[in-house]
Amino acid sequence: MVVSVGAQDQGTGSRDYGVPIPAPAPARSLLLGVPKQGRRWPGVVRAGVAVCLPALAGVALGHSAVAATATLGAFAVVYGEGRAYRVRWRVVTIAAAVMVLLAGVGAAVGALVHDATAAGGSALWGMALVVAMTVVVAVCAFVVDGLRLGAPGAFLPLLTVEISSALPALGVSVAEVTAWSAAGAVSALLVSMSGLLARPRTPERAAVATAVSAVEAALSDTPAPNSRRDAVRSLHAAWQCLHDAALVGRDHPLTRTLRAAHLRCAATVDGHDADHATDVDDLRPQVPLPRPSIRYRLGRAAHLRGRSWTIVARLLVACPAAGLLALALGVARPDWAVITAAMILHQGPDRVLGTYRGLHRFFGTVLGLVLLAGLATLDLSAGALVLVVALLMAGTEAFLVRNYGLAMVFITPLALVLGGLGTHVDLVAVTRDRLLETVLGVAVALLVLWTVLPGSYRRILRDADDQVAGTIGRLGDAREPAAVAELCRDLEFDLHSSTTAAITAAHTDPAWTRDRWPEHHHLHELGYRILTRHFGPRL
Repeated sequence: MVVSVGAQDQGTGSRDYGVPIPAPAPARSLLLGVPKQGRRWPGVVRAGVAVCLPALAGVALGHSAVAATATLGAFAVVYGEGRAYRVRWRVVTIAAAVMVLLAGVGAAVGALVHDATAAGGSALWGMALVVAMTVVVAVCAFVVDGLRLGAPGAFLPLLTVEISSALPALGVSVAEVTAWSAAGAVSALLVSMSGLLARPRTPERAAVATAVSAVEAALSDTPAPNSRRDAVRSLHAAWQCLHDAALVGRDHPLTRTLRAAHLRCAATVDGHDADHATDVDDLRPQVPLPRPSIRYRLGRAAHLRGRSWTIVARLLVACPAAGLLALALGVARPDWAVITAAMILHQGPDRVLGTYRGLHRFFGTVLGLVLLAGLATLDLSAGALVLVVALLMAGTEAFLVRNYGLAMVFITPLALVLGGLGTHVDLVAVTRDRLLETVLGVAVALLVLWTVLPGSYRRILRDADDQVAGTIGRLGDAREPAAVAELCRDLEFDLHSSTTAAITAAHTDPAWTRDRWPEHHHLHELGYRILTRHFGPRL
């Protein structure tokens, strides 16, 4: 939802741009909304099947419930969703390798902590796990934010460490955890690529269909508060999918369909004809350019004044604090407090959206514990345990990107069932500890979100606008066509980053942002005029 607020030109003191200052969507929409985002069931099925294949095979071969550990490697299947097969195999392979590595790291740290405490060592040995989880989430969050990968981001790598660290206490060796995770990783790759031969254009068709549906919803007579934002996001995602499939620039039916939907959405901005992108959604009547190189994106993230380092700094404060508090209060394992704090902070510095994530985390955990209580009444065989884990994994995939609170309903029992391999536990003690750790994690995360680097949104917006200005300057000096094309791609990426920074600032401090807006708006308009000059006025 966007609230239009006039912004005065600070140079003349009189001109009113009339450009909108973005505001958060209504609380009800952010807390309870479940965006459609196209057909989700194929990805949900893939998530469940990726778990079932190696785990059920392991059970059939007599490996009992430990085979469910393959789920850790199968997490990688989620990262291939929405991507063309041409690049999907590479993305899933990288994600799978990360999951297997972190499963081994988590199990090794868990074994160290378990052996030390079993030998009579201090409970502070648990801080070794806290430190390991903090390092993992800080590195993963930096990479994910720098590359603009979006959800699920750093969540599943950290969950892999958290779950695998609990397994050595059940007698599962580090080698077993790593081997079963590798089996799940292979399954994730095979399942994610399973449609390549029969229907090689399915990801592209799905992305275009989702974008067309989102545009129709945004242009309907009664659009939802977030409908235009969802439409723009779907259009950008669809174009990137077509870029990955090497279809952009070709006269392909999917390209023509997406172009028509794009033009319909770009034709009106707040009821007026638009020839350049708006300040709040970066939609312009030209084809979005492909992503810059990984090196360029990580180089941009490496700026200490940027948003990625702000996220990392807050994680480095919140995660150890949450873990230490949990240990001080006598909780046997501090990992749930750490992962709670991390999941509220890892997706970005926006205070308003971060606060809503905290509410999602708490209420989703409570409902997840209720579901766990129901599962605890069942005497599950190894095969049944695998099926339950697969269903919980499918539920996680169904809602992780759409509503974090609903996803937590499935994630909570998934983590506890998998971390305990179906063994009977003291349900009262588990519920008490998880609720206490959730409250601690949420409280610490929100405190850090609002007090650590409280003025970072100003620095982030200034830095993002400076990057845009710098790229415009380099583009003006460039002469070689190849260099111009690369700089245009970089400029569009920088403009998107600037828009994201401006939205965060507007959510956090509307008054300051309103004063800053004319300068931001002028730079934004200039950048898109330059892109239009190089790539033509219209699709």
